[in-house]
Amino acid sequence: MEWKKLIPRPRSKFLLVECPSCGNAQIVFSHASRIVKCNVCGSDLAIPRGGKAQIRGKVVRVYG
Repeated sequence: MEWKKLIPRPRSKFLLVECPSCGNAQIVFSHASRIVKCNVCGSDLAIPRGGKAQIRGKVVRVYG
């Protein structure tokens, strides 16, 4: 038996996103349920869309 088929794996990940306005890198959850704002300039980095969030910046790295 293949265990990967039997054990469900999460599809969500944490993302290191670079802000398009100021260039600050910040960790964001891929399925964010609230608007995530940049800690430096306050622009929107992730907007919830019912499942996966819409990422507004450049994804630099994926964790998980």
